[in-house]
Amino acid sequence: MLNTNGSSTFPRFLQFLTTSPSPDEVTLAASRGPLAQFGCTVVSLWSPGAAGELVSIGECGLEGFYAERYSRMSLTVPSGLSEAFINSATIVLPLSEVIRQYPALSFDKDYWDRAIEINGDGDLAHVPILANGIPIGVISFLCDRINDWNPRASAVLDGLAAALGLWMSNPASKIVGAHVNDLHEGLSLTPRQIEILDLVQQGKSNTYISARLGFSQSTVKQELQRVMKRLRVNDRAAAVNRASELQLIPSRH
Repeated sequence: MLNTNGSSTFPRFLQFLTTSPSPDEVTLAASRGPLAQFGCTVVSLWSPGAAGELVSIGECGLEGFYAERYSRMSLTVPSGLSEAFINSATIVLPLSEVIRQYPALSFDKDYWDRAIEINGDGDLAHVPILANGIPIGVISFLCDRINDWNPRASAVLDGLAAALGLWMSNPASKIVGAHVNDLHEGLSLTPRQIEILDLVQQGKSNTYISARLGFSQSTVKQELQRVMKRLRVNDRAAAVNRASELQLIPSRH
């Protein structure tokens, strides 16, 4: 088992992933390896289960009560976990800010207060795991302190997520495969976004789209920005290509 600290352990961590480890073994290795430098005390690995939820498939450092309590999370409940998966964006915030940021979790305030009492007010991070641009999971971890999430730290998280994406999407891991449709649902676009992107695909300008659909140009621009963020691309042409690849919009070719 991996037992050294810091980002310098990445080669060993990558080698470890080739040995077909279990999800529990992977979370332990991550906590002792790449995530150790952040004071990581708890790690959970999530994968899509039934439509509209994420299921914990591996964890380390969780007390039995909390592991059972949060073994499943609905993507319809606003939380750092659901936001990370749906928007393919890393979410980090102190434990003390969880309820304020996500009021829908206030029904479980006692749990979060207890977590702070046990762990201290450290960072709670949710990092999306992608394969070919599609979210296939999330790795969540709790730290015993507030960290400086500088570019170097962010690069560690990006590298970890990339490594986990390769491992999870490998048929040998037997993790990804049964819920491909659910993964595509995680990247679904709204009817308005589909209309706008289809017109962009036809070469139409924002002015034309605004007049055609009856939205302001500002709304068209905002919707395109949301689509680009959702699909993790930097321009409208790339958004059309990615959406077409994922069959989120009708093909015009």
